[in-house]
Amino acid sequence: MDVDDVIILTLTIWVLVCNVMVKTVDVYVTLLLIGLLVVAEVGGYFINPETKRGLNSAIYFMLFVFLIIVVKKIIEVLS
Repeated sequence: MDVDDVIILTLTIWVLVCNVMVKTVDVYVTLLLIGLLVVAEVGGYFINPETKRGLNSAIYFMLFVFLIIVVKKIIEVLS
């Protein structure tokens, strides 16, 4: 089993655990972002460059969604 397979398996297990444990989308997206960031940081030196690009793309997308959630919550608090 190579490193890419372990990373995919780890992220799959993380997604399934988050899916079972979390009821709201906001918390779910935040936990997915945390999982992606942890996997990218821990396995950063062992990941193929192609897999790293895909992981970085997913991280950027999740950061954008997280930013939208934060802005929505700020507007909700201010109104």
